[in-house]
Amino acid sequence: ENLSEEAKKKARPADAASQKTNTGSSWLHEDWDVLPSEEELSDPVKLRQMVEKLDAFTASLIELPFGVQFRDCRFTLKRKAFSLLPTLAKLAQELKGELQTSTAKLVDQLVRSGYAYSYADRKTIVASGAWACSVAVLQDENVSVENATAAVHIYLHLAGYVDFYDDFLGTHPEFWKPDIFCGVLKHLPRVLANIPEDIQADEWEVLCPDFALAFSCLGTFIMFWTAKENSDSNFRFDVEEAMPLLNAMLDGLQKFDGRFGKLMSAKTRAVPLEELVHLSGVLTQFVSEKLEAAEERRKGTGRGALNSARRQAVMVLKVLIRGLQLHIPTCATKPEAISEGLIPQDERQQDSEWIQNLWERCEGDEPPVKPEELMALFKAMAEMPLEEQRYRLECVAALVPQFIAPFTEQLKQRTVPPELADLKVIINAVLQDDATVAQELLEEVSFYPCLLDFTTKRATIHSVCDRLKLTASRGDAIRIVVPRDNVLDGVCSTLNLQDQNARIDVPLEIEFRAGYSDDTGNELVDEGEDQGGLRRQWIDRASRHFVSSNLFMSPSEDAAHLEKPTSLPTSRQARGLIFVPCPEPICRCVQDDWEEQFELFGCITGFAIMYKETIPVHFAHSFLRSVFFLKTDAEDLLPLLESVDKTLHTKLRYILSGGYKDLGETLQDALEQSNLPPVFVVSESHCKDLVESTPLKEGGPQIPVTEENKEEYVHLLLDRILISGVARQVASFQRGLLRVLPNDLIQRITEIMSVKEIELMVSGADSIDVDDWEKHTEYENGFTKESQPVRWFWEVVRSMNEQSRANLLSFSTGSTQVPSGGFRFLQPELFKIQRVRVTDRCPAAHTCANTLDLPEYESKEALERLLKLAVDETGDAFGLR
Repeated sequence: ENLSEEAKKKARPADAASQKTNTGSSWLHEDWDVLPSEEELSDPVKLRQMVEKLDAFTASLIELPFGVQFRDCRFTLKRKAFSLLPTLAKLAQELKGELQTSTAKLVDQLVRSGYAYSYADRKTIVASGAWACSVAVLQDENVSVENATAAVHIYLHLAGYVDFYDDFLGTHPEFWKPDIFCGVLKHLPRVLANIPEDIQADEWEVLCPDFALAFSCLGTFIMFWTAKENSDSNFRFDVEEAMPLLNAMLDGLQKFDGRFGKLMSAKTRAVPLEELVHLSGVLTQFVSEKLEAAEERRKGTGRGALNSARRQAVMVLKVLIRGLQLHIPTCATKPEAISEGLIPQDERQQDSEWIQNLWERCEGDEPPVKPEELMALFKAMAEMPLEEQRYRLECVAALVPQFIAPFTEQLKQRTVPPELADLKVIINAVLQDDATVAQELLEEVSFYPCLLDFTTKRATIHSVCDRLKLTASRGDAIRIVVPRDNVLDGVCSTLNLQDQNARIDVPLEIEFRAGYSDDTGNELVDEGEDQGGLRRQWIDRASRHFVSSNLFMSPSEDAAHLEKPTSLPTSRQARGLIFVPCPEPICRCVQDDWEEQFELFGCITGFAIMYKETIPVHFAHSFLRSVFFLKTDAEDLLPLLESVDKTLHTKLRYILSGGYKDLGETLQDALEQSNLPPVFVVSESHCKDLVESTPLKEGGPQIPVTEENKEEYVHLLLDRILISGVARQVASFQRGLLRVLPNDLIQRITEIMSVKEIELMVSGADSIDVDDWEKHTEYENGFTKESQPVRWFWEVVRSMNEQSRANLLSFSTGSTQVPSGGFRFLQPELFKIQRVRVTDRCPAAHTCANTLDLPEYESKEALERLLKLAVDETGDAFGLR
């Protein structure tokens, strides 16, 4: 109103286009509340006038968009136009020709200009029937790309508002007529999937909703005609008709989401996938019902219908698998109030049973899904986050056994072919994180251990142990109370080892007596409650007790063929040595209850496995093979001896090869120089007065070793040292192990693990990698890795020797061993350093939580002195003495 007259004149439309706009819009303001009748329009002149006015109005809408903000919206114009649509649609369908084309253009422009923005507007267009003028052009085989594109987009735009959920009573069955829909379906791939290669991210973001509409439209069509309310026995639809659209759109999603997905909002990116998943569920149900019906009619109609249904089921199965190849995220972060980690976005995820159900019904001589299709899926999965891999692996778990079947011979030779490389990466990543996933698949893969990394195998065993502990927690715990200076005192009685059939299937708790008294003579009790740390300490100390006894030996230091033992059992350190049971004659000589002691050590080893701990003892592989029921062939004995007693291994190789000239002129001289008996006996102890030599065969003391029988001699000697000489010790150890671990678990261990892997799981690693320790350390209560006391702490640790580091590790965690795989596998949680706001006390440890309380010392020297005092003087006990 404040504009000057001159400004108003300038603001008035003056060009031809504006004049045309005014002419077109003025049409609705004339007295045309009632359009001309069909009879009146039979006059070509009046019909022509009508078409021209209609086209003019349609053109005017280009210059008169509906508006975005409320005050700009042209509601009056919209309502007037919509009120005429039913009559226009009726006339156009009767007269067809130019009027039908003009009506189609009007509907198209109403949608394009925003006049059909709301849900009610689109429902009005559908109810008017004017939409039929748009899709009618698709019946023409020679329809132009421009007209086909307009018709398809109109149909999709309206279909989203006539979906099954609102239209399940069938109020608009004409919209979903199969001949109409199939005409749209035929043109959809050309209209939607013909995307230029050089599009940009913003263009792809505009196309994503169209992809979603197309998926939704197909799903709604099938649901409409297969729902009980609208069920039509004459409805026929073959999934093959939809495959050009599905394949084209999946190609587009795979290509352009891979290129632009990370540049888009997560919501927009997810919309096509959500609708694809909804459609997948509809298609799965659709073909499943077809299969059921065909199977019921098979006797009367032959196999034609069943083969057709299976063919369509295979198509749907392939769509499901291709959908899993998309990198669009299907998981979201949990709210912080719930917990950390990811949760599935259900609307973006297939039901894990869809693929399995279709696979089982389509499985035959030829796999329904080709290996290269699964290889493409596994290749895509290998690049996805862990949560995405887990979900997809659960979906396709049923397909994996048939996929790996052609490679069984290579797998039996412990060779993983390149075709299975991505699958191996995925299986190991998923199972290492959660070994409870896809249990049936794990059972199948267990036949081919080379597909599993050691970490995965260990996680699988630990998962079984966790389930066993859940069952065991229902019973009363066994409580072992022992002094620290005699950790096995009364343990055999507490564990009831006298009962040959007793099993230990309840929790184990440890309480240490301090081992010293107060001024009044009363024995003190260690402070501390067993939440895992005390049990870990007890397992560690009890294991070291056994290898320091006369029941075990380290052949590299104690073997009878050596001139003298390197060290006494009580003074030797376990780190770096390989241990085997002493020969039976020695065991009988040194301890009356030696079999019960081996049984107890078997129990302790079982506890270590059950509670995911390690023991500071490395057993010889020959002993582990026997304990875990692994067969040892005669030809394996000499190689096994090398890791146990390298000196004897070298001597025997010389004897077998005849290369002993440096040891003497004859074989007898060589045996004498090697400190080996020249006859068929074996010396099993340096104390020959207490332990006599053992014949290797009947009459052995009278049979000299010669060139002719030396191979037999070596074989019998190896068997005595590694197998028969320790058979009763092994049997006792096995009894103890089986009291704690069920036979099924032992069998699973032997199925998937090599003897080296069993050793790693049981014994961990001796060497302590400080860099790895520091990398997998967490900091609490104000400390960070850059805090000065923390930096001093790691400098001090690096300056320590190996034994001092082991003592510090024992002080902090209760065990001297590093888990195989490094500190990231420390149980029950990572090592922590926690700040303490004092400077006049020693560091303290909470072994149950692998936590070290480190005061804020003012100097590195103070930290080093007090840390050494805590570790050396406190030892295993709680508190300084």
